[in-house]
Amino acid sequence: MTDDVESTGEEKKSGAGAGLVADYLAAPKKKQKTFIVLALGANFSGELESALGKYFKELGKAFVVVRPETPEELARQVSRHIQLMILDDSFAPRDRLLKLVRFMKEKKATIGLPVLFLTREPKEMTTAYRQILLAHQENDDYVDLKGMTPINLIARVKQALEYKNRRRSRRFKVALPISFQMLGSDAWRKGTLVDISLHGGMIATSDSTLSFDLQSQVRLQIPISDVLSPAEGEIFRLSARVRRLSITGASAGMSFEHVTERQMSLLTEFVTNLAAAQSTERDVENSIVKSVD
Repeated sequence: MTDDVESTGEEKKSGAGAGLVADYLAAPKKKQKTFIVLALGANFSGELESALGKYFKELGKAFVVVRPETPEELARQVSRHIQLMILDDSFAPRDRLLKLVRFMKEKKATIGLPVLFLTREPKEMTTAYRQILLAHQENDDYVDLKGMTPINLIARVKQALEYKNRRRSRRFKVALPISFQMLGSDAWRKGTLVDISLHGGMIATSDSTLSFDLQSQVRLQIPISDVLSPAEGEIFRLSARVRRLSITGASAGMSFEHVTERQMSLLTEFVTNLAAAQSTERDVENSIVKSVD
């Protein structure tokens, strides 16, 4: 694996005693390095690979490009600040690769992890994607390499790098009766979860005596027995914070907080099953393509 890492900060000046402290406090802090992860299969087009290398070289120090050579090396990139992963779906067996991507996305759930897939089998890729990564589709896109020219591939990569307004995950419309509790109150109230994603949801209530407040914390109890295996229990408990309010204050958009790895795994399965129940394969293909429009 090659890793062309260069420091973007200035070296701290030398000095003695108090001067060292003063110099340290005055010196600009090093910027956090931002990475592009590029994982290509052994049979990837040399012409397209050369075009990518030239494009990344032109970006200069804006990004550090890493080239993992094995799935294990790819997994280790999860600790880095990744702007984009570009993955040839022949880099590893497709199901293994997509499950590895799901693992990495769950680890990076709070900030998102966009992926641009490169494939010569778009039908097979999107079918496998639907089974493994459906809940994450808002962050992802794919390129059909058949007939792809270097200039068009670079345009797609540039678009994926520059897109700033993607959501961390797609919302799915639901109508689930839930119970919730405002922090500081002992009372459990009834409401309806009207949409959900991996990172939050919208709750509505018909209780005329209740009005949500921005930034307030809420405990949620979501029934899951109709969606997940009975072994997972009947109720899924999550903590959330109110981020958006309707004009009446009777509905609120919330972000999930303090989500453990186990909760994220269960939430991913829950959202994926809900999404699969209401989405067609064509919907998935369109959603992935439109995610960077």
